[in-house]
Amino acid sequence: MSAPHNGSLERFTIFCAGLNAHSQLQKDTTDDVHRFTPMELPSDEPGEADMLFPGWSNTVFQNGIRVWSQGFQNLETTISNESDKDGGHPHTAFGNHEGLLGLLSPSGDLSVVSPAPESAPSTLKLITTDASPAIRHIALAGTDRIAVTFRQAPNGRLCHVAEFANLEKFLAWYRDPSNADSYPDKHHMLAGRPKQLLANMSSLLLLMEGGEVYTWGDARYQSLGRSVVGEGATEADRPGIVEALGGLRIAKLATGGWLSAALSEDHALV
Repeated sequence: MSAPHNGSLERFTIFCAGLNAHSQLQKDTTDDVHRFTPMELPSDEPGEADMLFPGWSNTVFQNGIRVWSQGFQNLETTISNESDKDGGHPHTAFGNHEGLLGLLSPSGDLSVVSPAPESAPSTLKLITTDASPAIRHIALAGTDRIAVTFRQAPNGRLCHVAEFANLEKFLAWYRDPSNADSYPDKHHMLAGRPKQLLANMSSLLLLMEGGEVYTWGDARYQSLGRSVVGEGATEADRPGIVEALGGLRIAKLATGGWLSAALSEDHALV
């Protein structure tokens, strides 16, 4: 949650609440935060700082080209200052309970966290080469499964989704996509162009530019928002459309834990 700082549109305040065992929300204490409280950001950060990755044990921020963490992970690095010509597609962060693991730039460059010796902060290491697959989106679930979509031609209308059992398998494929031993565990094809790819604790969500929402993964707790058994149902481990959203053109998704939310173009929250 964010709001203008002191009435200014130049600087925003990020509010937080919840577990603070690693000082990831309030750096001067390990007491949990029971009500929404402003996060204290460095006073030398001009302009607007954005929350790049909210994790279980740490929070990663971005301001311009600077990226830093607060909490369990010690991270301090810089990233490219680029925007996406396709409509402002931001840097995509992915990680787990220990912190940020990697970052995908708007142009498709992939960087992974490189641990530093002893007490020095970790940094991001670029691993993209000319032979690397052209990735558009990336998402890592709490089950360690990772999925990516591929960049399409401007007139492309077929979305390819590759899925891997874990980050190690994905990185082996990314570094050498021609190696048959590193091929994706699953490959899905869907009509349309992908807009968002997200993951929560146990499932994956894909929003298409046409407003359709697909989900797949663990169907427990009704987290997929659709039926996975019965006539005409798509199995849980394959992307299936969320028919309950029929009639709504979805503009944005958010997810975390075992819950998800969708915002329609006419501002209906479901």
